[in-house]
Amino acid sequence: MKAGDIFTKENLRAIRPGYGLAPQYYDILLGKSVKKDIERGTPVNWGLLE
Repeated sequence: MKAGDIFTKENLRAIRPGYGLAPQYYDILLGKSVKKDIERGTPVNWGLLE
């Protein structure tokens, strides 16, 4: 994803083992944008969000 891209159901998924945010935050993350470029498979954390 590039900086400014928005999390959608197509580019965000919950996987195990979980090193990022817990799956309970999935719906909250949808529609949020990232503040920097991230590679596929990068665990999501609050610091990635704008």
